[in-house]
Amino acid sequence: MPYDADGLGSMSLTLGVIVLLLWGAIWAMRRMRPGFGLANARDCAVLRSLTLGPRERLLVVQIGPRHLVIGVGSGSVSLICELTEPLPAAAGDDRFGEAVKKAVGRWRGG
Repeated sequence: MPYDADGLGSMSLTLGVIVLLLWGAIWAMRRMRPGFGLANARDCAVLRSLTLGPRERLLVVQIGPRHLVIGVGSGSVSLICELTEPLPAAAGDDRFGEAVKKAVGRWRGG
């Protein structure tokens, strides 16, 4: 029994439409994820980053009015302390390190 060229073309077109619909549905689902919008980006921001090693960093993160010092390693994220006063807007790397040492000293009670 010979194959029908019109049937094969119709089947290919249908398969192409299904693939495009699936791709569009996946794209739409990714766009509609909770927390994807720009409104949430204003609530949380990385203010400073200091590299400590190949996979370790020290971050100062602003979440609302709070400034948190967070340690990030290859397998964990740890809250180190909360800053009592916000970092200066135009701080250099040296002043950033001093502010973190001061905050950690206060947190440890020293």
